[in-house]
Amino acid sequence: MTICPTHRSIVPPPPAMPHSTQADSRVCKGCAAPAGSQEERRNHHCPCCGERFMNGCTGCPRCRTCHRCGTIDTHTNRWLPPVDPIAELLGQQYTPSLWFQVWEEAALRFGRDIAHHLVQATTEIDQTHLYGKVVFRGSVIVIRHGSRGFEAASDCPRRTECRRGRVWTPVQAREDLLSVHLNGPGPRASACDRAHRHS
Repeated sequence: MTICPTHRSIVPPPPAMPHSTQADSRVCKGCAAPAGSQEERRNHHCPCCGERFMNGCTGCPRCRTCHRCGTIDTHTNRWLPPVDPIAELLGQQYTPSLWFQVWEEAALRFGRDIAHHLVQATTEIDQTHLYGKVVFRGSVIVIRHGSRGFEAASDCPRRTECRRGRVWTPVQAREDLLSVHLNGPGPRASACDRAHRHS
């Protein structure tokens, strides 16, 4: 085991959540270590300060994290260097989340003034990564990003029977959004998302 990256020059603090040696019949579902055993101590507690790991044991995640010391890789049994999220962010050494990548794509396709209205959302009906209502001087257009890419909503053509249903038309650029806004759903529009409720 390499030296703890946090406590190279100082003594680690006593653990706030030390290992309990009181044995009983319980067994960890992740690593199968009996409660109170030395195996449980190795799998669940920091080898430097003895603090209980915040994220499980060797049977669960690849890396275990001690909030007093750092992170230990359970496969190599070595300490990992301290994580500095701000340094990663400023140095652009991170992978943007899926929804942020989609947001950036929306900004390139439709402009930042449109992308500004889009937020991360996952609903039971739409199951989207990105969803938003663009409201401008009282007019509204709804955009989402899902399995078919970017789509814009139009009212269901069967307005007399379906007052809240929407059909979704794939859009690639601002011109497509303008077409949906002025002319309604395009030829590739989906079926009404509430068709099952009024059929």
